[in-house]
Parts: sequence; structure tokens; C-alpha cells
Amino acid sequence: MENSSQKLSLRAFLQLLTSNDLPISRAMVVAGKIYKEFNTPDYLGQLTDTKLSSLGVTDKDDRKLVLGAITKAGYRAKVAHDAKVEKAKKRKAPTGKSSVKTEVNQEAGPSQVSISTPPAKKRKRQDDVNEFLPDRPAEEIEELGNLDFEELLDEDVLKPKFTVVNRAPIMMAWAFIVAERLGFQREEALSIASVYTEMNAISKGISLGLHPP
Repeated sequence: MENSSQKLSLRAFLQLLTSNDLPISRAMVVAGKIYKEFNTPDYLGQLTDTKLSSLGVTDKDDRKLVLGAITKAGYRAKVAHDAKVEKAKKRKAPTGKSSVKTEVNQEAGPSQVSISTPPAKKRKRQDDVNEFLPDRPAEEIEELGNLDFEELLDEDVLKPKFTVVNRAPIMMAWAFIVAERLGFQREEALSIASVYTEMNAISKGISLGLHPP
């Protein structure tokens, strides 16, 4: 049996090409273009019309005669057969590996796999965070102090006292108390009360036509 990977002699190569009625003169031209690379039955069986054209065999009739000669020699059929065999081996390969793996697992017996899960990150309590206020450095908070006004809460002391103010301070004081009752710290409550009072004043000014919308 002919070795499909054995290099053909130039004489045998030319005989192959002329066996399908390709004139010797044109066979020599074709050999000059393809013999150096495609000189074994395996490589010749892989030739196609496109490959011959890319190798410089420009004449369509010459390409047809060359491919016919290769087919008559059985090289194309052998390459196709080898490709099918290789494909079948690849299809069977996963099944074989699976069976071997199963046998090994059965011999090894049951095993326990420990899966370590990373510790969950502790989330900061939402009660301690106000999403509407920016975080402040500790130094700035210390400078603010406790914001204790030493306010008077004794009604008897407050009764004889009076002052004339507009409604803004009263509204701000009211908003401040409400904010503290809602759980905000004193500095936070003051900030909220200030913003609330300003927004209310702007809204009132727009409604009276005193402030542009």
C-alpha cells in the first residue's frame, strides 16, 4: 500500500498530472507552482480549485484536469476518509473520558467538598446615616460643640417677656423642633430648619409676586 505521507518523485508527480490528459508542457508549469509544497498523496488530496488558483494555476481547465487526476488516483477519497475517522474519534473521546472519570470516582468513594463562603460585609445601620446630609470630619463636629442654648423652658419666667419678630424665626424654631423629634441631631435639625424656612419664604414671595418664579 502506498504511503500517503511519502513524497512523490517529480517523475511520478508529472505522470499523475498527465494521467488525466493534461499535456506534459502544462503539467510541468503546474508542477513548478505546486510541487514544492503539495508533493505527497495527503497534501494533494487537500487541493481545491481555490487553493490551486491561489498557488498560481490560473487556467480553469488546467485546475479541472489536475483535480480530476488527483481524484482518479484516490488521494481525495483517502483524505476525506481520514477526516471522517478523525471526526469520529473526537466524538467518542468525551464519552471515554467520562467513563474513566466515573470509574475513578466510584473507586475513590464519596468525598466531601468544603466550600468556604466569604464573610458578609457588615452594613452600616441606616438609622445612623442620613442620606440627605454629607459626612463631616470628626474635627469639625468637635468644633461645633453640643450646641446647647441653655434655653428657658419655665413658663412663669417666659410670661413677662416678649419680642417683635417676623414669622421666619418662628417657622425656623418650629421646623427645628420637628426635625429633632424626627430623630435628627441638633446640628442636623438646625440645617434642615434653615433650608425649610428659606424655601417657604421663597414660595411665599413667588405667590405674592415679590419673587421671580
